[in-house]
Amino acid sequence: MTTRLTKGDATRARILEAAVELLSREGPDGFTASALAAEAGVSKGTLFHHFDALDEIPLYALEEVFLTGMERVEHEGHSLEGYLRVLFREMRVLVDDKRFLRGYFVFLLKGIFDPRLGRRLADSGLEMHRTLAASLGPHLPAGADADVTARLVEVVLDGIALHELLVGDHDTLVAAWQLFLSGLTRGTEGAQPS
Repeated sequence: MTTRLTKGDATRARILEAAVELLSREGPDGFTASALAAEAGVSKGTLFHHFDALDEIPLYALEEVFLTGMERVEHEGHSLEGYLRVLFREMRVLVDDKRFLRGYFVFLLKGIFDPRLGRRLADSGLEMHRTLAASLGPHLPAGADADVTARLVEVVLDGIALHELLVGDHDTLVAAWQLFLSGLTRGTEGAQPS
């Protein structure tokens, strides 16, 4: 039984990795069940054994990457500044992986034009937002709004990722994050976390 679960988990992980690769290389038009099955080295039946719909697969890949990064952030970041530094470090790993970044933005773009996918992306994004806000909240001073702060962090990180993909000005983007971090944490020294 354990071997079967492990094999199933490995297959699922291979499908998720292949989805990111395929989306980043071929874009949404090339993201078909046949192409994904070939990329992952599995049958189409195996794809749909693990996932209910093709559009779910990149969504699950994004969620897994996000949750894995959040686990690292929660274990390492203690102060607000420390938390945000670890969060940026985790985001940098994704930004450095251009194929993931391309896949991420392609999938978001597809959601703009596909209302059903757009709703699913919005729901998934809301869950990830809630996770970030809940994780960030204890690091904020009393009275700070974790929901608004998390949304601001998301917008800045998405903007940095998009600019990195399009412009590639790494040093300036790191400096921009440092400036953002400085502004966000200013005045929180000595404040009691909520």
